[in-house]
Amino acid sequence: MLIEFEENHLKKYLLKRLAGTIPVLVGVTVLCFILMTISGKDPAMAAAIRSNSAGDTALVDSLREEMGLDKPLPIRYFLWLKGLLTGDMGKSVVTYRSITDDIKGLFPVTFRLVIMAMGWMVIIVFPVSMLCARFHNKLFDHIVRVLTIGGICLPVFWLGFMLLLLFAVKLPIFSVVPKAGISGYILPSFALAFPSACGAVRIMRSSLLSEISSDYAAYARTRGLSEWQIILRHGLKNSLPPVITLFGQYLGYMLAGSAVAEKAFSLNGAGTYLISCAVSGDSPAAAACIVIIAAVFVTANLAADVINRLICPWMVREIND
Repeated sequence: MLIEFEENHLKKYLLKRLAGTIPVLVGVTVLCFILMTISGKDPAMAAAIRSNSAGDTALVDSLREEMGLDKPLPIRYFLWLKGLLTGDMGKSVVTYRSITDDIKGLFPVTFRLVIMAMGWMVIIVFPVSMLCARFHNKLFDHIVRVLTIGGICLPVFWLGFMLLLLFAVKLPIFSVVPKAGISGYILPSFALAFPSACGAVRIMRSSLLSEISSDYAAYARTRGLSEWQIILRHGLKNSLPPVITLFGQYLGYMLAGSAVAEKAFSLNGAGTYLISCAVSGDSPAAAACIVIIAAVFVTANLAADVINRLICPWMVREIND
């Protein structure tokens, strides 16, 4: 009965979160469509200029009709949304190539970069936070607190250049020119992850200290459990919800901010593509990228909430209530 109750409660929770997620995604698509519509470039005129027929009014009108630009805005929005859902994101007004084909070639680079950055965060955050909690107010804890404050303030591009200078120029372990394979993502992913990891270390350290200072931790000490046993058996699990939520948010932030690391390390990914689209006024391509990033961001936050619900259902229930 208890298991069945928990399953029903989880289903209700998922439905509730999905009900809140869908309006957010719809709102993002509406905002992107409005920004795309009011942008300065007319796709039909851009196509006519490309074919050296900008003065041909009949051709421009024909292109507008072919692209559906002569239809009312609500119909244009639903046609554009249908294209997004079916994988047809239209054509770039700058290059006139398929936006879908461009994104297919660029987003895997960015996803690999972000996934490796999340891996760096796990490697840094969990061990360092547990050591800080175990040796609270000791030398190691003080050093980490100072370093994390400085690390949060480090710009990704500056850190990237310093890593290249140290590990590609002074110590030629890595190449300045990005190589194929995992080795080409080690330095850029670390540069992207380090400032976020410093913030996450401080959050998890505070959460762990709160847990090991609680009444149940004091009771565990009376039963003879060591500090490491209290941290690993009880404190770590109960301190995870805020950290997992933070990781879900950082995934979206890194995806949106990947352009800085990509530029610093000469990676041709979705971040640099988005920036180039914004600079050149290619609003359809930029809108498609923003919608994809927003979808990943919302999905990551939804996944973080579900994981928290599975790990610590009592804590999530208390927060929701």
